[in-house]
Amino acid sequence: MGYIYALLGLALIILVHEWGHYLAAKKNGIVVERFGIGMGPTIKIGKFEAHWYRDGTEFCWCWIPLGGFCQMKGEDDEKQGDGTYNSASPLAKFWVAFSGPFANFVTAFVILFVIFSFIGNPLETQVHGLMDGYPAAEAGILPGDRIIGVNETLSDEWSKLQPLISENADELIHLTISRNGEDVNLDIIPKNDSGIGMLGIMIGPSNEPVGILRAVKMSLDMMWNFFTELLKFVGKAITGQLGGVKVTGPVGIIKMAGESANSSSLAFLFFIAFLSLNLGMFNLFPIPPLDGGKIVFAFYEGVTKKRVSKKVELAVSTVGFILLIGMLLFVTYKDIVGLFAG
Repeated sequence: MGYIYALLGLALIILVHEWGHYLAAKKNGIVVERFGIGMGPTIKIGKFEAHWYRDGTEFCWCWIPLGGFCQMKGEDDEKQGDGTYNSASPLAKFWVAFSGPFANFVTAFVILFVIFSFIGNPLETQVHGLMDGYPAAEAGILPGDRIIGVNETLSDEWSKLQPLISENADELIHLTISRNGEDVNLDIIPKNDSGIGMLGIMIGPSNEPVGILRAVKMSLDMMWNFFTELLKFVGKAITGQLGGVKVTGPVGIIKMAGESANSSSLAFLFFIAFLSLNLGMFNLFPIPPLDGGKIVFAFYEGVTKKRVSKKVELAVSTVGFILLIGMLLFVTYKDIVGLFAG
């Protein structure tokens, strides 16, 4: 069932991406001839055909469940005149190209904001339960408490505090606890359990929603951190310093999405948010036929007042498309081999 949710999630972020292009094109007076999810021919089973028409646009679902498209009038030929992509201003072309990735950024932000504002803050941990025969209950630790300090060390990361407890079996330690927005100080002696200090608490993700302003800040910070990490990854890829880092293709992505869906709804939401963010950033790379390549062409036209020859644009885009498809097939092959090997 998780893989079905994964496919639906992937289809959703692709739909959002292409819908961003569609709205920008319509806003700038460009005719959208076809709008589809998937690749290849339109799905047709008997007399049923998965397409319909609205406002002069054909909407369709295609057989190959990868990608999507927003086909604009004149985008792939030399057509000129009202409603054509070629006759649009450089600024309009920029907005049409940028709106797809921007829609993905907005989607990622909304998902993260909803998680932090209404579900909780899984980046922080809290006490979910107490164990009998251990000192936590006697010391006054309660479910819902967040341990934010051990002795002089203060941190929101449990991974930094837990070793300080483990290392002090039978030794008095000082805990700083966040409870209902206030700090509580407790002294406690961890129980010696085979040489390891144990409080007797069960730790899990925080289910306490944060305020709206903090949720906005946390969402933007997380997106920015992801963006900088992606740039570092690209830099390492260009300089050949990736080492043993594994690059995943569509099969691997669906596998990971399915596993996250089977794990928990929260993990799946995080995965979809970062996949949407990834899709938006990837499409901004200045490589034809990605949106970043179209932005470069629009920038060139705006500066030089000369439109790039359609033959040159299509030739460069074709080369870029072949390279991207080649890379896609390679990582897909690696994913399938890894799937069977696993």
